[in-house]
Parts: sequence; C-alpha cells; structure tokens
Amino acid sequence: MCMLLILLSLKQELDLDIIVAHVNHGIRGEEAKRDADFVEAFCADKCLTFELANADIPGIAKETGTTSEEAGRNYRYSFFCELAEKYRAEKIAVAHNSDDNAETVLFNIFRGSGIGGLKGILPKRSISGKDSKYTLIRPVLALSRAEIEEGLKEAGQDFCTDRTNSEDTYARNRLRNTILPMARDNINTNVYGHIESLSRQAASVHDFIEQETDKYASCINPITDEDGRKTGVSIDIPSTEKLHRVLKQSLIRRAFEMVSGRLKDVEETHIEAIEDLINKQSGKRISLPYDITATRVYDSIILSSGGSFETLDNVSDHGITWEICNRGDLTIEIPKEQYVKWFDYEKTGDDLEVRTCRDGDYLLIGKEGHKKSLSRFMIDNKIPLQERDKIPLLATGSHVLWVVGYRQDESCFVTASTKRVLVVKKNK
Repeated sequence: MCMLLILLSLKQELDLDIIVAHVNHGIRGEEAKRDADFVEAFCADKCLTFELANADIPGIAKETGTTSEEAGRNYRYSFFCELAEKYRAEKIAVAHNSDDNAETVLFNIFRGSGIGGLKGILPKRSISGKDSKYTLIRPVLALSRAEIEEGLKEAGQDFCTDRTNSEDTYARNRLRNTILPMARDNINTNVYGHIESLSRQAASVHDFIEQETDKYASCINPITDEDGRKTGVSIDIPSTEKLHRVLKQSLIRRAFEMVSGRLKDVEETHIEAIEDLINKQSGKRISLPYDITATRVYDSIILSSGGSFETLDNVSDHGITWEICNRGDLTIEIPKEQYVKWFDYEKTGDDLEVRTCRDGDYLLIGKEGHKKSLSRFMIDNKIPLQERDKIPLLATGSHVLWVVGYRQDESCFVTASTKRVLVVKKNK
C-alpha cells in the first residue's frame, strides 16, 4: 500500500500507467480473500486496473517438489511477467523494504553463501518472462518497515497484515521475529542500516568481480554430443593457474551456472570442492547439487549434468561399493541391514576410502557426538584382536563412518532434510 501511494503521487509527474497485481496463494482462506477484496476496492476507488490470480501454492509446491515459499515466489513473478506482456509494461514494481533485505543477507550467510549472497535484494534487476525481459524495480527498498507503517499512519491509509509473517514456521520468519530484533536491541540499534550498507558494498564488489571474470570467460568452453546438444562445460586449468583465487572461484561459479541454470543451494563448500580438483589426479570426480558431476580430466575440469542416480568409481578389494542417490528417488525406508548403510552425502563429503584400522581412528557416538576411539570400540564389542585388522572401514581421514558389519557412525545419519544419500554396500 505504501508503494502504491508513492507511485500514485508520481503518476502525473512521470506519466505512469499503473496496473495493480494481487496473488491469493490459497493458504489463508477467508483472510486472504479479505486482503484481495481490500486491494480491489482501493483500486476501484482510484480507478486503477486490478488483476487477481487465485493459486493453490501448497499444491504447486507438492507437485514441483519445492517449498511453499519458492513455489509462491515463482508463481508471482510468472504472473507479473504475463501481465507485463499483456499491458506492454516496461517495469514491474515490488515492495521489498530494508528489513526484507537484512533478512535476506543474514539468511544467505547462514546458508553458506558467497559474496554474491551478501548483495541481498537489489534495487533493480532484469527479469525474464516467456518472450521478453522486464525491469524489476523496488521503490521502497530504502525504507524500513517501521518507516513504511509510520508513513501509512500519517497518510491515514489502512492496510492488511499477513498473520503468517508473525509465525515462526519458516526460517526467514525466525530471522525477522527473533534474531534481528535481538541484535537491534542488544548489539546495535542501527543493525538494519549497517546490513543495508554492507549489502550495497558487496553489490559493487560483486559487479567488479563479474566484470573481471568476463575477461577470462574463454577459460570455459562448452561440451556437446554428436548431435550438437550441450552436455556440459570444461574449465581449462592452465589458463586459471595464475589468476587470483577470487577470479578462479568466480569462473567456477559461472561454469556451474552454465550447466545447472541456477546457483540456489550452491554453497562456497561446493565451489571450493571443484577448485580442489585442480590438485587431484586425473579421473577424480565429485557429485554436486542438481546432479552435476565435476571431473578432473588431464588439464581440464569437466562439469556435466547427469541423471538423478550416479555410481562412483570406487570398488575396493574389500567388496565395498557405494552410490549416490537423490533422496526423493529412494522410495524405500532407511534399511536396517547389517551390510547396507545410508549416509547424508552432504555431511560425508567425497574424500572417502575403504581401508582397515590405523592409529588415531575414531567414531562419533550419540546425539552429542561423543568421540570414541576405534580401538576402544573394538574392545567394548569383544572383537578378537586377530580379527581387528581384517574388518573393512569406511572412513574420511581418521574419522570412521562405518565399521563394516558392526556400527555406523552417527554424525552422518540420513534425516528429513537430507537431499542426497550415500548408499554403501558390502558384497558378501
């Protein structure tokens, strides 16, 4: 409502045609209908064109395998672009404020974002519709929620409040309702302003890095199959060796996006894992989000998109094999078999090996992650001394994830939030 009042005040000066778009997400029942009716009545009073979309966002989220937040966002922007095309609009205005930006920056930090995530919400960016691109603007981004509410009060303008914003169902809401207010009240009263300043600085730095990355874009080359279809990209290692690490990682990030089409849920740890392949032998490969595989092939790193199921090149003399699967593709429950174990692959990483015991080996036991030496574990389980050196272990460094045939380490259990599962089997 604040944004709409501001645009209305500029209507004559800027010769604006304003179309108001409203989406009912199908989540709050009669309350959501009340909000839509409120906006429609306002538009009728001001002789503004009003467009309403009634959606079943929970149903769409379930169908697409996304969160309600993501499904709602995708639906809204798709609807906005359709209207922009219908009315031949040049810009799409949305009402994010500085509080939203602070939440976004912190949310990105907590999720493991790089400097790109510190940009937060930009005042202006390009958005693609079905056939055209439009400019997305955020006219009230510099205003805090408190300033917006005060402005509406001074203007005597009523507004609706979405009650779900005060619920702590979503992580973003907990940032909004608990963490940021606590920081404001106990650390710095201008926490929102400082985060806003940081995000603008980060945006400038990110733009500079992108410009520098453009100069070395020739390090990335597309890979096509016999039919000319793009199957991945290659990064030329010698061409990147003398580059600053920031540029090297920026090139990797760009190459990844060229294959996956998106960078959401791609963390710095993923980028660093690809970078580490530079120091690995040819043939070494890792699995990444969106079914992307990164492989060191002589003087190149190959990023390719595969199916949802992948078999790693690791079959040892101990008869251990492992596979990586998307959690959604495994319709069975977590097995309780002695020689089949599931692990959360994001927690195990890819530096795994199958071997026998060494000095310093340990497991993590219990919810608190109590460290227990492998030797003590074998003594407690009355494993004969002459048998201990024969038992295969799945390990990463000195951390033993599975004493095959006995106990599985508890730090990498599959949970409801697991996205990729490492399935390990002992062939009898």
